[in-house]
Amino acid sequence: MELQPHTFQARDGRAVHAEQGTLTVPLRHARPEGPGLTLRFVRFKSTNPSPAAPIVYLSGGPGGSGIDTARHGRFELFLALREVADVIALDQRGTGESNAHPELVQRWAVPLEQPMDEALLSATVKKAAAEASRTWTAAGVDLGAYTTMESAEDLEVLRKALGAPKLNLWGISYGTHLGLAYLRRHPQQVDRIILAGVEGPDDTWKRPAHAEALLDRWAAVLRAEGERGPGLKARLAKLLKSLRREPRVVEFTDPENGERHTWKVSPFDLQCATFESLRDPAIFRRFLALLPALEAGDYTPMVPFAGMLRDGVLRPMPLAMDAASGVSPARYALIKREASRALLGGSVNPGPLRAGDVAGVSDLGESFRGPLKAAVPVLLISGTLDGRTSPDNAESLRPGLSQAVHLVLEGAGHDGLFQSDPRILERMKAFMKGETLRDERLRIEAKR
Repeated sequence: MELQPHTFQARDGRAVHAEQGTLTVPLRHARPEGPGLTLRFVRFKSTNPSPAAPIVYLSGGPGGSGIDTARHGRFELFLALREVADVIALDQRGTGESNAHPELVQRWAVPLEQPMDEALLSATVKKAAAEASRTWTAAGVDLGAYTTMESAEDLEVLRKALGAPKLNLWGISYGTHLGLAYLRRHPQQVDRIILAGVEGPDDTWKRPAHAEALLDRWAAVLRAEGERGPGLKARLAKLLKSLRREPRVVEFTDPENGERHTWKVSPFDLQCATFESLRDPAIFRRFLALLPALEAGDYTPMVPFAGMLRDGVLRPMPLAMDAASGVSPARYALIKREASRALLGGSVNPGPLRAGDVAGVSDLGESFRGPLKAAVPVLLISGTLDGRTSPDNAESLRPGLSQAVHLVLEGAGHDGLFQSDPRILERMKAFMKGETLRDERLRIEAKR
């Protein structure tokens, strides 16, 4: 490991003294004598004269950069947590400044003029993944090295290199998936862990029932705000029924290149747009504002969704990570049953991939996805209007986490789990300082 003095500059221009770190880890931890991989991180030194164990931030995605996160919206959080310990913004293997192959991307697209359904999207993404894995393997990329288990062992190498008896972990979304994997493998090396927007060991594939329950919660929110009429789910069901009879045709011009397009909006397009919008309350309210136009037969307001729904890119790290984590047979069967009767169907897992769809990637297996038991203090943070990581994910871990407390944020979405209310940071600092917390629900004021 190498550390150098570094002036870290946030997006808003503020600067702080820090250290820039470089760490070499095995590409495959089972073969330590084999090729190595360079990881980069930034360490913000603690302001506490007696700091606790280093706090390592685990970004979401998979594919998010911890360093970029510190540079952008969560800069204040990194600085604030220095009251407790050194705070480390880590770029996990294959992300940000730890990505040895930033140029490798594979595009996929479903033609706009063709009505899209779940099977078509799945086939398109699988074909792109097969092409990508062949191309990237030929370019020398070991896709099988990009798994959550390998990243968990990277954390252990980092801990040893820092000379720290233990680590404090702070993760969000996919970062919680990684944090839990490290906790399973190295429970004695974890002091405390904050998990916000929990993706448990078997939560990579999302449950349609969670999206259904969230639509019910939104319907209740809208009724409480005075909405009258058939209700949110009835309105969406009517729109989907109409699209099943006949897809709507939208003509539009691409503002970037001036090209004209014809988009046949299908029921699956609307289901996917609804699910994508459920991520966060502010996003979903913008989606709700489109419904009157759609009900009047005008689907032009849907145009901004066209690119998001019909094309995308695959990158080595996120592709391999999710494929390797996979889904248990029991959860897969549950998802299929729920999707068959859910309003949004299979849109909650658009184009999902398994290890068998990506050459060189092996499934991590049921020992990776199975129940987890640990006696480490854990702070779970969930938002009741989070359309990505349901509070149920956190609750399902409670039986195995004997020292877990759950902070539930009433009205918060996936993007508001840290900074939607100053009380959240207060609880985080108190927890990391070793104070005793209890289960709590905080009402988060809506931002429109």
